[in-house]
Amino acid sequence: MSMPDPVEEFMRHTAPDAAAHAQGISGLREKLGHALLAGDPLTIVDHAADLGSMLTTDRKEVEAVALLEQHAAAAEGLPNEEPAGWFWNAYATALQYTGRRAEADAYFAKTLDLCRASGWSRLQALALHHWGRNLVEQGRLAEAQARISEALAIRVQLNDPRQASSRRALDALAERRKQA
Repeated sequence: MSMPDPVEEFMRHTAPDAAAHAQGISGLREKLGHALLAGDPLTIVDHAADLGSMLTTDRKEVEAVALLEQHAAAAEGLPNEEPAGWFWNAYATALQYTGRRAEADAYFAKTLDLCRASGWSRLQALALHHWGRNLVEQGRLAEAQARISEALAIRVQLNDPRQASSRRALDALAERRKQA
């Protein structure tokens, strides 16, 4: 097994409090179960997106992909609802970390299309940043820089504290490009 690329690992989010993260996963499993019993598609998609994202952060991306694929039809039926955008971003990210990067590209693009059509700027910035990381893993460094730069511009405009993360990613990417 090869060692993870330090730039890629640096760019990947890790939960700052593992115990709280595990509790969050447990709570979301319960909430999703309740939403499934209630048969509420919007709440199902919302909780599935959050749970899938948290599982991916917890390095359980295979489980995240399986979970999200179970609820993809519900998300497909809600294209004008922001939780669907979060759902597709979570799915793209989980696909990325299972090595299905080309498929992830398509779902990052889908997320961005939804964001641009509906004006979901915060999600748009996140999707661009995540897509940039996916592109780094594919060695598509110029495209990655463009996506992360666009994410940073939106984050600056929103005064989003995650602009620091985009700046660090761009610095790491610039270092990578020097070595290439």
